[in-house]
Amino acid sequence: MWYPGQLAAYRQQWLLERSQERCVNVGYVGKFNPMQEVTWFKVNLTAKEATTLEFATAGAQRVEITDNGKAFTGQLAKGKHEVIVKVSTSRQLPALMIKDNDKLSITNCQSSINQKDWLPVESDARFNNPDVSPNTRINDEVIIQPKNVIALKNFQSSMVNGHFLEQRGQSQACLGYAESRQNRTQSIVNGQSSIVNCQLKKNGSVIYDFWYDEVGTVELEASGTGALHFTVGESIEEVMNEKTILFEQQPIEDVPLSGSPKTITLPERALRYVKVTASEACTIHDVKFRAMMWPVDEMLMTFESSDASLNDLFNAGVATLHTSMHDFNLDGIKRDFLPWSMDAVASMLGMNLVMGDRQVARNNISICLMPPHPQTSHWGIVDYPLHALIGLKQDYLRYGDLSSFEMFKDRIFEQMDFYINQQDENGFIHASKPSSGFIPGWSRDNGPDDYGVACYPQIMLYMNFRIAAYFCQLTKENAKAKDYSRRADQLEKNIYEHFWDNTEKAFVNGYREDGSLDKRISHHAQYWAILAGIYPERLYDYMYESVITAIPYYKDNISYEKGYEALAYIKAGRTEELLQLLDEVWGDWLRQGYTRFPENFRVNSDLAKQLEFYGRPFGLSLCHGANGAPPVVLAAYGIFGFSQSDKPINAYTLTPNLLHLDWAKGRIPVKEGFIHINLQKNGHCEVEIPAGCQVTVNWKGRTQVLKKAGKYVV
Repeated sequence: MWYPGQLAAYRQQWLLERSQERCVNVGYVGKFNPMQEVTWFKVNLTAKEATTLEFATAGAQRVEITDNGKAFTGQLAKGKHEVIVKVSTSRQLPALMIKDNDKLSITNCQSSINQKDWLPVESDARFNNPDVSPNTRINDEVIIQPKNVIALKNFQSSMVNGHFLEQRGQSQACLGYAESRQNRTQSIVNGQSSIVNCQLKKNGSVIYDFWYDEVGTVELEASGTGALHFTVGESIEEVMNEKTILFEQQPIEDVPLSGSPKTITLPERALRYVKVTASEACTIHDVKFRAMMWPVDEMLMTFESSDASLNDLFNAGVATLHTSMHDFNLDGIKRDFLPWSMDAVASMLGMNLVMGDRQVARNNISICLMPPHPQTSHWGIVDYPLHALIGLKQDYLRYGDLSSFEMFKDRIFEQMDFYINQQDENGFIHASKPSSGFIPGWSRDNGPDDYGVACYPQIMLYMNFRIAAYFCQLTKENAKAKDYSRRADQLEKNIYEHFWDNTEKAFVNGYREDGSLDKRISHHAQYWAILAGIYPERLYDYMYESVITAIPYYKDNISYEKGYEALAYIKAGRTEELLQLLDEVWGDWLRQGYTRFPENFRVNSDLAKQLEFYGRPFGLSLCHGANGAPPVVLAAYGIFGFSQSDKPINAYTLTPNLLHLDWAKGRIPVKEGFIHINLQKNGHCEVEIPAGCQVTVNWKGRTQVLKKAGKYVV
């Protein structure tokens, strides 16, 4: 157990330090929840008889314990006890584990960083072992062998069942989803290329293609003389680059050979390709990629259909989410390997369904929230903390209890008060320097601007008031609920008054920094308005047939906010258009030979422009978790037609849409278990539900309400 959000704080710092060692362009804006080196734990328990209290601490330099206010002797007398443990560390997470036994009954555990304000502890069953500290890096090592080899110069090889590819391969199902995982470590051989022996002559060069973008270390055996030179990358173009000033990761030092066989392990990098160049003749064999992947014993949501390309979209989306999952749902694995607020919560749209890792979800929410006692100097990207409550409601609906809300309640209310204090007379929040402004995503060829009063964050703030009121109603904090609801009502009126264009039937971008009105229409305010429930439903068809189609550059520049927009497509009944968008953009990416989805798509640009970002030729992350979410959203909420009530939260609805498919089947995880679905174009619909929930199925004009666990034909 530890103080809520502190595991996230330590992991975030650890990732930042690791990123700074590996990556060239690393930078954070804003302030985050600081690490604490002292935590008090209050444990209320009852001893059924005299017994010994056994506990373990992680990385503690000093431990102080009291029992009912007196110095702890190590023994507990029969009766009730309030045990307070103060754990002090140095750059280690203060954590505590109490060993349970049949003589003890633990009734409550709380934590504090000031011995005044107490919150429920945060914990993770993966650390319910004194030998596994929360400070420990947890990963599976997955060994990946090269799938393809690209001979560049002075290269020859003997191979078993192998072949060379001089060009990029075709799209196929991706690592991290289809393969089973056994004994927490697994060796995976991809395809048919098992390379036995490779000879490089003087100045010979070869590229090994591991097919999957992952983070890890490349290992090989080599013998010969001279030295081996290595470059790594996510694309052929990047790995062929020899200008170190353009590298997004630190260059790898040449490795000298001395004639005798040598095992070479390269430093940790994010890569798909590695190029090896020999200064003199040598032999290379047993090339492997030791990828470090977040432990996922079982992928929860499954999806399969009659359309192989759609299956590829789903599988690649899942793999992208998994590859980008390390303590958090990360930004790109190559460029910075860091969690960012919007990216993390947008990724949760898929992660909560497929991986269902609640600790990762809580870590995401914690880094979204501003630090305790927030100030304007803490602001980095002004709208990013607004994602925290959106993620928190995701967490509650998916996992079914208020524990995450209770853990972060103090920070949530402080953040809401902070935003309230930043509102102007219209209830709007402004972005001004030195903050980084508003950033809804990178696809802003049509606005809105960084600074001023953009419309979309006002809608997000409206949603935050609604969500805060929702949680306060659940926890019986009625005065707060009433206040937040009142503020939401007023903000909704002002949003319409200032930003609704009745001629265009859409929300304009907002006010520029100089106070002038930016009347351009971009997609950001529209999808947030649909999700918030303030865009008129009667105009949904007009939105997608007239407004969206008229937005300049809409399909030319596609950023990482599309998981949210995918939900809006589905809510508006435009699943077919969403599939078309994903096929044209995500599908095009797979057809180009990539196996993960990038941070940004420039569909109609040349190859150099597609790989460029931040003005750097290889600055684009070609594996970005948030863009793994849209295909999962399409499958779950579009094709399976899944939705969930928030009152009560055990009521679900399936309104499937088979689109062009002959069949689709799979399962959706819910807090009660799994809902299994098998759909056929001929009208057959089979649904199996777990106990403890109600599922309403709308299929082919028929409606059936399922209330008992079992399998049904609807």
